[in-house]
Amino acid sequence: MAFNIFKWFFGKNENGQATGDKVKVKGFLDEEVGEFYAGMELYVQRMIFWAMVRKVGSAVGAVEWKTFRRGKEVKSGEYWSWNFSPNANESRREFFMKLTAELYQHQEALVVETRNGDRLVADGYSTQENLTGDIYGDISSRGFSVPGRFKAEDVLHFTIQGDSARAILSGICAMEGKLMKSAASAYVRQQGTRGILTIDDTAEAQEGFEEEFEDLMNDKFKKYFSAENAVLPLYQGYSFKENESTGGSTKSTLAGTRDIKNMMDDIIEYTALAFGIPLSVATGKGVTDADFKEFMTSCVKPIVNSIETEINRKLYGQDRVIAGSFVKANLESVRYVDLFDAAGPIDKLIGSGAFCINDIRAKLGLEVIDEEWAWKHWMTKNYATMGELNEQLGEKEENPDEK
Repeated sequence: MAFNIFKWFFGKNENGQATGDKVKVKGFLDEEVGEFYAGMELYVQRMIFWAMVRKVGSAVGAVEWKTFRRGKEVKSGEYWSWNFSPNANESRREFFMKLTAELYQHQEALVVETRNGDRLVADGYSTQENLTGDIYGDISSRGFSVPGRFKAEDVLHFTIQGDSARAILSGICAMEGKLMKSAASAYVRQQGTRGILTIDDTAEAQEGFEEEFEDLMNDKFKKYFSAENAVLPLYQGYSFKENESTGGSTKSTLAGTRDIKNMMDDIIEYTALAFGIPLSVATGKGVTDADFKEFMTSCVKPIVNSIETEINRKLYGQDRVIAGSFVKANLESVRYVDLFDAAGPIDKLIGSGAFCINDIRAKLGLEVIDEEWAWKHWMTKNYATMGELNEQLGEKEENPDEK
């Protein structure tokens, strides 16, 4: 049962047999144990990389894209494309998840628009660099070719600064993977059955010895060690004695699994650092408001700002943006807000006159009220201008007996 902890890594069943990718097993000698864990760092790298991408991609995909025309908010034109259906096959969240993954894998992502108005994140493309504007060709998306060559002004090209998170993670996992292999091998050896196989000289001299030995090591011993109850048939001239001290103790088992878990935690921590994600957000444990703000500031906002700038630069242009027509990202929808927790701040926002009732309802994702009073701004009576306060103080000084 020593392989159960790694079953989801390597696609093996309880008997250690491969259920997916083939793993070469020559025998049960100590020096060959490591073959079970070939490529462990690759599995760890993929798992943790995509876990972090999902964290950021989910946040980017939750952003609401508001559209303005001549300074007034409208829900038309680009609003449907960016908030609901960028293309026929993907929703907003799927689209931005893919866009985020491309950015973290390659530090850049390309979005092209097809003739029917679909916007697609490119899987691959070639770039012909030019001072007056790059040319993009050989574009593919979802495994399909996108015909044509596109000028720089006809595509949305997004970038993020810094080294590739995936390249950094590869180096981290290569280092930690070696330690994990050692810990995993030690764990398996502690849990495994050991013994001494004795082969007479006469057996080695017999014809067909190599075939018999191969069959014994790769078939009979494998079935014997993996079965709950079994009998081991041996050829003439062979004898096997099982050590009485086989099997690791509960203490050593716990120590082995903790070592592996600690190494996994180290990789998660290093990866979160490479992404700029607070560790609490990366693990989902003990997330504070400060941690979430750091996550939004360091990870989400740079990507969102890049997208917002490129959309306005390419799809609207200088004249329309200056005239008040543009797209603006609303990050308030990223985090769930509990109405009871927000009751106090809501009262302050309305009582200060900064927001009307419908403004607050819209920010909470509620339907606005189609009444005139819901659009009015209110202010509590304890607010006053400095001039009004000075007048009140002056009146009190002139009439000290007035209460």
